[in-house]
Amino acid sequence: MLGIGVYYRRFAGKNLDNYFLAGRSVPGWLNGVSYSAALVSADAACGYGGLATVTGAFVCWWYLSRFALALFVGAVLFAVFWRRLGLFTSLEFYELRFAGRPAAMMRLWIAFRTSCIAMPAWTGVTLLAACKIMEPVAGMSKTTTLLWVVPVSFLYVFMAGYKGVVISNLVQMAVFTLGTLAVALLTLIHFGGPTALAARLAAELGPAGVEMTRVTPPIEHEVFPLAAALAWLIGQTVGYGGDAAPMGGAVEGQRILSTRSPREAVTMYVVTAATMFLFVLLVSLPCVAAPLLWPQLRSEGFDRELAYGMLMKQMLPSGLLGLAVAGMLAGVMSTVSDNLNFGSQVMLSDLYQRWIKPAASQAHYMAAGKVCLAIILAMALLVVYRVQLLFKVAVFMLQLSAAELPANWAQWWWWRFNGKARLAASFGGAAIFCIVVLGSEALVAAGLVQQSQVPPWWWQTFIVMGLTTALWVTVALLTEPESDEILDRFYARVQPLGSWGPVRRRVRFGALQAETPAATAHYGASPVQTVAL
Repeated sequence: MLGIGVYYRRFAGKNLDNYFLAGRSVPGWLNGVSYSAALVSADAACGYGGLATVTGAFVCWWYLSRFALALFVGAVLFAVFWRRLGLFTSLEFYELRFAGRPAAMMRLWIAFRTSCIAMPAWTGVTLLAACKIMEPVAGMSKTTTLLWVVPVSFLYVFMAGYKGVVISNLVQMAVFTLGTLAVALLTLIHFGGPTALAARLAAELGPAGVEMTRVTPPIEHEVFPLAAALAWLIGQTVGYGGDAAPMGGAVEGQRILSTRSPREAVTMYVVTAATMFLFVLLVSLPCVAAPLLWPQLRSEGFDRELAYGMLMKQMLPSGLLGLAVAGMLAGVMSTVSDNLNFGSQVMLSDLYQRWIKPAASQAHYMAAGKVCLAIILAMALLVVYRVQLLFKVAVFMLQLSAAELPANWAQWWWWRFNGKARLAASFGGAAIFCIVVLGSEALVAAGLVQQSQVPPWWWQTFIVMGLTTALWVTVALLTEPESDEILDRFYARVQPLGSWGPVRRRVRFGALQAETPAATAHYGASPVQTVAL
């Protein structure tokens, strides 16, 4: 990995486009593999693997509902339009679509929450997952694991920028796939194949074991019922693609803007969906068998997110165990490097350059971008030592981001949607989230209500989304739309889908008027020229 960093160091050092967008020359398939590498690593093995021990084969719907439809929506409805904009960061969109103070506030807020909340949180979760793998496998402490992973991840992204990230991701995911495939195959062999495994689950765990062989979520389930799958599906698909830097963990803005063309941006989404599903299947399904070896994984007090590491140590001989550990650490490095590069790009361009030092040299911004890398990494390390369960972080980020997700589509598809409505969605949504989710937790902590009286997280997600949507629709209808100048400029540049009737007619009429004088001059000149001849 360090060799890749050294090799691409000179290319990355030429300018900001090379460092953060690889010169906008990355093939779509490579960006897709790299993006799936960022989404799937040790945190998937720990988080999804832990869920598999208390759910079963239908855990696949956790990531199918979260990503599958959303990624295809992004591919079909948004990839071409984002790439057509040709921005440096996706957050520049807000000052193109909206005007004045609301536009500036939105860019500032999204930049802050992306670089100072979302990226440190997801990077910290990934590093914590590496610790949960290495603890049962090698008995390594958090600090020791971090000393193995962090310096290498930081150094090659520090030197090579985004080009080094995507190339190293390809190598890392090859190692990751080999390691996880070894765990999956040897687990099946140990239990005599899928049929024998299903029979043993039913024999030893009874009805719960039979339920673990289901491929669809049951209507009633303590951890992951059908309603929870629908919450993930709606909460992650509605609004997806309309904002390329949401809180829920997606960072595809950099992937889209670094591709060679709009067509390659579509390819990126499709390849991401296919490869990510394969990667997550490999790390989650083997853990369905883990309770047969360690029944305590299904008990309330045990940290079930250790399951994948325990399975690795139990199933693999020393040589293959080394390969699997290398694969896990490679996956961690890929996610960490991606998050650091993307987060530092946003912190540099949308916070530092936009608000603090707007007119400096390329060399200054290159140095500042590398300082931003270090700042985000430091915040991520705080998360590692403060968080225990990855699942809780994922649900928290989903609920907080889901509040405003429908507004992400509205800003592309509805001309009437304005900056004030966007502010209402972002800040009003956060306030509604605090009242519904954090307020419920406070009431339980104060002893005023019982935990059983509080709606589960999936119903809270629906409530937050519904109330926030009602709020911003009301604001949009009661306030003036953006000026004709802003709307016409945006439509002419992007030509978005959806309800843009008045703007579309105005822009086309303006274009027709611009063509008419030229046509009149052309045809009117002919008789004069004929006479002269």
